[in-house]
Amino acid sequence: MGKVFHNKKCDFCGYEGTVIEVWGKYYCKACYDKKPKKGKGHGGLLKDKYIKEKIKQTCFTEDLRLQRVTKGNKIFASLYLEHYPHSKGIVGRQINYIIWNEGRIVGIIGACSPPLNYKKFREYFNTTERFFLNNNVFKIIRSKKNQATQILKLFRKTIKKDYEEKYGDELIGLVTFVEPPRTGSIYKADNWDYLGMTKGINVVRRGNLDKWVNKEYKPGTKKHIFAKKLK
Repeated sequence: MGKVFHNKKCDFCGYEGTVIEVWGKYYCKACYDKKPKKGKGHGGLLKDKYIKEKIKQTCFTEDLRLQRVTKGNKIFASLYLEHYPHSKGIVGRQINYIIWNEGRIVGIIGACSPPLNYKKFREYFNTTERFFLNNNVFKIIRSKKNQATQILKLFRKTIKKDYEEKYGDELIGLVTFVEPPRTGSIYKADNWDYLGMTKGINVVRRGNLDKWVNKEYKPGTKKHIFAKKLK
């Protein structure tokens, strides 16, 4: 959810008053509620019941590589929603990949805009700008020795170049959240820095106009936080 402003004009209907900024656009409450929500609640991500069979059949000789795709790509979307069945989609700046190894699809990996105003990230990157991304998904469907660390290394190198090409800004780093009982072993192996645990609080700001200003805090799951600066 974006930042709330008062005495601003809605970019869509001209209403002046309390509005919310969402990725550079100002919405009044009415226009915000009318925003199209594609994919039946999954923000443009759509499952395809035939994808699993297509993935099984794909086979030809090829080394490890990342195929950059949109979030609407059926293979990426199906594997993403299998990993996060309750997800409402991916918002903000984002770069998504299908992972190939030896001619087969072995998983997906991606990154998107990080949470707003996260003190640990501001201190770690020494900036208030959000020119870093959250590694929001890393799903492997075919395991192989050392494959995960090889993918993560390739991901770091590839996304830095692709981010600058797509958004025109330098990507200064990556962050990620790891939910216990997982410990983030692949991030440790790739020399990511451990920043501690989250407080386990979810912030909800969607709903009636007053809830845009008065945030709701709900109990959540504490997660490990890792970060990596990109040179």
